[in-house]
Amino acid sequence: MYRGKSKILFVDDEAFFREYYLDNLSQEFDVTGLSHGKDVIETVKKDKPDLILLDRVMPDISGDDICKELKGNNETMDIPVIMVTQLTDKDDLIAGFNIGADDYVAKPIYLPELLAKIRSRLSAKQLYKEFESEELLNFLEVYETVTTFHSRHEILGLIAKKVSESINATRCSVLRADEDENCAYIIASGEDESVSDLKINLNDFPEIKKALHSMGNIVIDDLTEDSMIEDVGGNLKKQPPGMVAIIPISIRDKYTGTLLLRVTAPREGLSDRDLSFCVVLAKAASKILTNAKLVESLRLANVELEKLATTDGLTGIYNHRYFYNRLDEEFNIAMRYNVSLACIMIDIDYFKNVNDTYGHREGDKILIELAAIMNRTIRKTDIAVRYGGEEFALLLPHTNEEGALFQAERVRTAVREHRFSGLSKDLNLTISLGIATSQKENVKKAEDLVRFADKALYEAKKRGRDNSVLYREDSLAAG
Repeated sequence: MYRGKSKILFVDDEAFFREYYLDNLSQEFDVTGLSHGKDVIETVKKDKPDLILLDRVMPDISGDDICKELKGNNETMDIPVIMVTQLTDKDDLIAGFNIGADDYVAKPIYLPELLAKIRSRLSAKQLYKEFESEELLNFLEVYETVTTFHSRHEILGLIAKKVSESINATRCSVLRADEDENCAYIIASGEDESVSDLKINLNDFPEIKKALHSMGNIVIDDLTEDSMIEDVGGNLKKQPPGMVAIIPISIRDKYTGTLLLRVTAPREGLSDRDLSFCVVLAKAASKILTNAKLVESLRLANVELEKLATTDGLTGIYNHRYFYNRLDEEFNIAMRYNVSLACIMIDIDYFKNVNDTYGHREGDKILIELAAIMNRTIRKTDIAVRYGGEEFALLLPHTNEEGALFQAERVRTAVREHRFSGLSKDLNLTISLGIATSQKENVKKAEDLVRFADKALYEAKKRGRDNSVLYREDSLAAG
């Protein structure tokens, strides 16, 4: 696909991701890396990489500043930059694109997506070299745009629209056809974005049938005078004279059938440049659609596997494994940006008595209801976890002691006031909560947060249960 190994430079201050790039990219690419941002510009000018993977948040200089400098320098402005970031808010991503980033990948990294985006950007760069003539700049604009789309309908719709805008065409459509069914479906139109799966009879379009049979490009100089339409009646013969081109986009498969690009133009016809444009774009579309389909199927499979691996099978909330993975991430963010992270450990009071009295099946129902109460009560940014048995945990990003204590009391009150199904009406289930926050001198690592929250939970139990206790170095404060 590429001439020799393409050179990729990655810049990331975290050793884990530097090792990740070397382990996963070195077989296909020539990979080198930097652990800081200060030498990036000099290194890029010297080594001239084909693509840069740039961590957006680094301690010495931000990825945004580096990208801005790269895109503002004539020597480096054409090198694709893929931002790697934990900041996936829409406004953050738009800001990254505004300063020149070509694409982004979110942390934690999904390898098939990373590889697809790298290959896509390198392909586009190679096409710039191969099609430098002014006549094909429109194609490059289309290619750059469609690689950012994920939906098949969006990709094909944009292709049809850009063909209509870029060449001397009066109409452009993308069709999905199956000769065995003797029908086709217009799935995208350059003139009407709302068109989707509009059925047509192939008996009225012999040029499409011929393209399906030969799987080659069909060009008819004047559709109204061609021998193929002699037996076709109806509206087709009434159309004004004009040229038509049928270009296969992809080979037949079970998912798409056969995709065809159908272009009509005035009688003076399409130039050789126009036809070359359509052929090259159809080939590119085939690759883009294949990549998009592969990435989407892998992404969905990965999402399902990740859900199974990180979700508690009984309650449906996150599990112990996910808790510690997320704890490490949120703790690193809290330390880097000097914001507070709160951890709340929760235990159901006298839950053994409930199991002994009502049975484990009713006990499981209580755990499910409790998880639902927590999800309803916490904020969207908070993380609820079943820690194990009758123990739960909450992670509250950007939350100080006062906010954490307030949230703990909200959850405690909601549980106390809830009437759990299967329990006696006069029996109130209660919980005890221990709270710790990261902005303490003796909190040096993520595990300290859990340890101190556990101490506070133990104190809450000692004080009679059904209360919230905040950990402090000198004392334990009750809610």
